[in-house]
Amino acid sequence: MLYATIRLMHLPLRVVLIIICIALLASAGSFDLVTWAQQEITPADWLEVVNEARLDEGLNPYSQSRLLSNAAQQYADELAGSGQTDPDDALEDAAGEGLQQRVREAGYAAWTEDGDQLVVAESVWSGQGAAQDALISLLEDPEDRGNFLSDRYREIGIGIATDADGRTTCVLDFSARPNVLPIFINDGAASTENREVAIRLTNERVRPEGQGAGFIGEAIEIRMSNQPSFEELPWESWAPLVSWTLPDKVGEHTVYVQFRDAAGRTAASADSIFLGQGTPPSPTAVVLSPAPTSEPEGTVDQGTPTPEPAGTGEQATPTGQPPVTSASPSEEAASSGTVAPALRATPFPTWTPLPSPEPTSLVVADTPEAALSLPSMEAYRRPLTVVGILQGVVMVLGFWWLLRRGKSV
Repeated sequence: MLYATIRLMHLPLRVVLIIICIALLASAGSFDLVTWAQQEITPADWLEVVNEARLDEGLNPYSQSRLLSNAAQQYADELAGSGQTDPDDALEDAAGEGLQQRVREAGYAAWTEDGDQLVVAESVWSGQGAAQDALISLLEDPEDRGNFLSDRYREIGIGIATDADGRTTCVLDFSARPNVLPIFINDGAASTENREVAIRLTNERVRPEGQGAGFIGEAIEIRMSNQPSFEELPWESWAPLVSWTLPDKVGEHTVYVQFRDAAGRTAASADSIFLGQGTPPSPTAVVLSPAPTSEPEGTVDQGTPTPEPAGTGEQATPTGQPPVTSASPSEEAASSGTVAPALRATPFPTWTPLPSPEPTSLVVADTPEAALSLPSMEAYRRPLTVVGILQGVVMVLGFWWLLRRGKSV
């Protein structure tokens, strides 16, 4: 059709080529705008790329803390509101009392050292682009690289804000709390179709000796259960990665882990995963067994930290202990007299992340995890837009030819 129109109009070929090139360039510009809109950075994006980088280096993932994220978000809002987008200037505040004050005010009870200084660090990025590009840029700086790839920190807080010019500022805070030892089922996967899963365990690296009677040091033993009870379960040696069998029932299941150090101090943690096909439900908070009530001695910031909000993936344990990572338990719980499946320490991972299969149809993503598996709409927009633009060029050329023909008559 395009060729017939060109022949009828007797247009020079170079004129037609110029028109088509202009149309295609305009189309490319529109794709850039669409792609740019899709590159809005979210906390889920940051958590994904950071933990991928950590796993590549043989490190445990970070667990996202709501309280630490509140502190990071406060600073991101301040930087975006003031127009201060230079990370070097921002870190001058982070290196002083600003970061310490924000974390304390957020109620995050981090370990302390050198007197009463919280064990916390901060990285700031400002610019435009995807989280992966931002991380690559930050990893070039030795101090920021140390924050992202630290073996002492266990939690991350993420704050994101956009200024009036559309520039994105991201603040990432890193820290560790006493008695908070996150665990990760299949490295934090939302769902699995296999009952056999791999549990990645963290450990106390900030203060391996622990503190007082209540704050655990480096764990040497663990015991695990599919229910929030560890009574009569045997202790096994701690290992960085262990295999575990989920109950034989489709739905969300929670794995509970209790840690014990050489001094007999304990702490508990939990993580959930959806077994079977489908979309996992939103997690809800669950209360674990109480930790020791004795107050620790030394320089740990005691205070009265604000409990993590319910339903956020974190919770406060009884007796004022720091919160632990957990999610809602499975509807199926074994009877109180049933011993949990045997724990098997494994020197190598039993689960390897595989790329998600290319979906065959579009579905509505109602969770961040589901959204990550959807095909990019760019793949559908590009050919349709190109066809539409070429059709528009043909119509314009045809209309112009009709006008010229009318004048000649």
